[in-house]
Amino acid sequence: MKRSDMPLPLLRTCCGCISVRTGCFILCIMSTMACAANITAGAWNLPRHREREPEDNLISMSMVMFSTLSAISNLIALFGILLKHPSKLQWSLVFNSVFIFCIFLVAIVTCLFRLDDFLKVPGHIVLVVLLLIAGALYSIYYLVMINSLYRIMKMTYGGSAIPI
Repeated sequence: MKRSDMPLPLLRTCCGCISVRTGCFILCIMSTMACAANITAGAWNLPRHREREPEDNLISMSMVMFSTLSAISNLIALFGILLKHPSKLQWSLVFNSVFIFCIFLVAIVTCLFRLDDFLKVPGHIVLVVLLLIAGALYSIYYLVMINSLYRIMKMTYGGSAIPI
């Protein structure tokens, strides 16, 4: 039986015009800023925890927690880029994948169960779906770029580019 290996995507430029290392640096900063915005938005409502439903508090706390963990993972990726440590990029890839997935789950739960009045207008539904798709595409591109830089670093500094 013949086995065909499909390599992981390896991009040589970010956005078609800048180097992978610079692009990853910019994407890490943008992702860290997005996490800071999520933390701020989630923490903004926590002082009013007695006036809100317990589910709303749980959603806010979950968003703050996963955004904080993702921001830490983004900072680890930034240090990996600056210090040229591919192992830090590998750790960031693993953990950030999980945290990004959890952030999307919290966002979907929020949309399904807490935005009843907002989602009565068809235009709002389209806006929410487009924002979720845009966030998912950005997250996938971010992870592919970090993976590409990880593989380039591993090939440049020696060792296998496939994590074992």
